[in-house]
Amino acid sequence: MKRIEDIIDEALKTEPTFQLSRDFKDRIIQTVRKKERSSQRKLYLWMALGTLVIIGFGYATIAYFMPSTLESFESIKTGNKVVPLAVLAGLLIVVIQYLDKRLVKDKILHV
Repeated sequence: MKRIEDIIDEALKTEPTFQLSRDFKDRIIQTVRKKERSSQRKLYLWMALGTLVIIGFGYATIAYFMPSTLESFESIKTGNKVVPLAVLAGLLIVVIQYLDKRLVKDKILHV
């Protein structure tokens, strides 16, 4: 048993004989950037889907609790502020999420 441990110790003391290719660093960077772009696309897709769900949920909630408000889109023409306010709130959420991603999270990840 002691002999196996000695063989392992000796093997670990010797450096490996292989070397990395010259373009190894470039290939790794290219792979990381490709995965980063893919994850960015997925993030934007999820943000868009989430925005649609939030707006749809808001619309459904308003339609359920105040059906007279949304009988048609006459409420926008007559000056009722509920629907434009819901749309504005949804857009504001999207803008805040985008700015948070761009200005805060990206800088934290690249530090």
